[in-house]
Amino acid sequence: MAKSKIIKELANGVIDITTALKRAKVLFSEFKNEILLNWASYEISGYPENYPLPDYRILSGKLMGSYFKGSMASHMKWNNVSIPLGSMPEDMVDKLLSIPLYEGVDALNHLVQQNEKAEGNVGKIIPADLFSSISYYNNDPYMIITSAQVIVGSHHIINIISTIENKLLDALILLENEFGNLDELDIDTSTKTPEEISKLTKELIVIIYNDQSVNIGDGNKIKDSNIASLIEN
Repeated sequence: MAKSKIIKELANGVIDITTALKRAKVLFSEFKNEILLNWASYEISGYPENYPLPDYRILSGKLMGSYFKGSMASHMKWNNVSIPLGSMPEDMVDKLLSIPLYEGVDALNHLVQQNEKAEGNVGKIIPADLFSSISYYNNDPYMIITSAQVIVGSHHIINIISTIENKLLDALILLENEFGNLDELDIDTSTKTPEEISKLTKELIVIIYNDQSVNIGDGNKIKDSNIASLIEN
């Protein structure tokens, strides 16, 4: 069977990911599943602030900043260096270093381009009211932090874009294997039983979220899964 044009164009870089996601959204609409449609929509336009992000969109960065030790009259100063976290509990470290990226794929690409031109990094500013806690977990009352931010390199964002593209390709290949050529963006789900559609929907969600605990029942609900919060019970 000849490969669908959408698959060949995406694989060969003829079309951008945003265009491919728009086409995939049309195909996903046949399943009437909120999770699939939201994924395509939010990858295009960006995720709402309180919406659970896929794991691949949550990066772990490195704490950088400036601090000095000693008194104002006599001290040593370090600028733009890695700041140690000392004995900070692991859950606090994870939260502090976490960088969630809610932007759509076009915005992610723009972010990469801007940072490559400036030879910079992407990150988040740490508020000053957390400086004393960082010093506390370093067990160093003479450590005075003056600025801090968590940063990641642009290549980490490039990896996110590549991950989205790879997941999209896998989803389209699955649909092509089940329904044949996708060029008309019109698949006939009436050829499948409700059980087969439910199974296929689960497989698509597993591809997207890499979540093997998905259990789809009546109404396409998800139970016992770390993405259960994506839809209302």
